Amino acid sequence: MMINKIYKYRPLSDFLFKELFYQEIYFASYSELNDPLDLHARINFYPRNKEAIKYLLNFIVKSQCFDFSDPKSLGINKSWIELYKNDEKCNTIIDEIFKKSTHLFEKDESIWCDDIIEIISDSINDRNVIFDSLSFKKEIERLTNKFLKSSYVTCFSETNNNFLMWSHYSSKHSGICLEFNLNHNNFPYEMQHKRVLNEVKFKQQVSEWETKTLIFWDNLKKVKYEEMQPCINFYHFAPVFQNEHDCDLLGLSKSWTHKYAFELENLFSTKTKSWEYENEWRAIEINFENQKFPEERTRHYPIECLSAIYFGINTPEEVKNRIYKILYEKNHEIDFFEAELNGTNMIEFKYWECKEDY
Repeated sequence: MMINKIYKYRPLSDFLFKELFYQEIYFASYSELNDPLDLHARINFYPRNKEAIKYLLNFIVKSQCFDFSDPKSLGINKSWIELYKNDEKCNTIIDEIFKKSTHLFEKDESIWCDDIIEIISDSINDRNVIFDSLSFKKEIERLTNKFLKSSYVTCFSETNNNFLMWSHYSSKHSGICLEFNLNHNNFPYEMQHKRVLNEVKFKQQVSEWETKTLIFWDNLKKVKYEEMQPCINFYHFAPVFQNEHDCDLLGLSKSWTHKYAFELENLFSTKTKSWEYENEWRAIEINFENQKFPEERTRHYPIECLSAIYFGINTPEEVKNRIYKILYEKNHEIDFFEAELNGTNMIEFKYWECKEDY
């Protein structure tokens, strides 16, 4: 599906004026979103074959021997090491876990973390080996937070007249809605290079400087709405979990890493049916590195792509004038509209003109 325009609802706050002045687009984190299922991938532990269980067993042994969240942890659980060296015992456990997993999947079509913990506990018959489920779960949660909850998103909509969207995302119709022009579903961003230092010019009372600006376009993804939120398969993502400190993985710089980023992009552009009214498109930034501060998640759009601003039914007149002044001083002509009800809960727009002189 190709669209030429996209809309972004914004609430009324002091941040709104700063966003308009600096042409900012903010990428939100998992914890900042209003849907707890959004930007979060649940892990399904269904194994397609016994080879997958071998990786699971390796993962279990590591979780029982080391605390990866604590760099000072050097404890060794000798009973698990001895078990792992015994091929016969390992194969028996692998067979049991695979049999129980297959049986559960046929019944429930999914195997979540608590399910696999129960299966592992039931599959270990060695009295000398104690499975610490809390350590296993802690390690799963650590990897989930690092790889599956550390990406960022900024959201748009196909429509500018959705009554609920104005209520939820534009301060109960007191905020605004931005209209942007797209190019083949791509959204433009503006990035300034660092200014070259010049001590001589700096000491002059008035001096002219140059800063290079880069414009790049990035794809927006249309959100799909399904009955159930999709998940990732633990064994399919094993190369990510196994190579968590690999700089190529963290920087997504090698081709083998791209398929995992693409898979998460598709997963993060899927929401449940209850959100279908939003008609959402989104830009997604997959991040496998350390979590970023808010100021590192702010991008800037070139003013040329902003084509209109829509004021809500309850947007104060002084806010409209202040926003008009910000845009007027950028020497970029855009259209301004104000919302009104057509006698029902349907929103219509009419042209708005500033009555102040600037």
